[in-house]
Amino acid sequence: MNFLSLSQRPLLTVLVLSSLFLTGCASITNGSQQEVTIKTGKTTEIYIDGRYAGKGYSRKKLARDQTHVISLSLGECKRTITTEAQFNKMTLMGLLLDMGLISIPVDFMNGAAWNIYPNKIEAQAICNNSSQP
Repeated sequence: MNFLSLSQRPLLTVLVLSSLFLTGCASITNGSQQEVTIKTGKTTEIYIDGRYAGKGYSRKKLARDQTHVISLSLGECKRTITTEAQFNKMTLMGLLLDMGLISIPVDFMNGAAWNIYPNKIEAQAICNNSSQP
């Protein structure tokens, strides 16, 4: 039994090949999001980019091409950690695929060309002792 007629096979071939070339190496291996893990005290509240993410421990997938603000809060004690986007060397593998003409720009457009640093955060909220002179 033949699933495709002769006239449909070239179209299918073009679609498959174009989907391969419209993704970059970093996009294929890492995707456009990265998992970030935050560990702190059991009762410390965690906020990621101003949104509540849990108490004590949080693991979230975040966009690779953006900086993120991690806030820890325990009563009056607070701490803010800012992540940064660092270049993902896997993007350069596109040079082997298509000389980087399509794959590298695709990795930059969808954010896969970056890694979040730090992606594993272990920290505590900091208390300011304002009662001391």
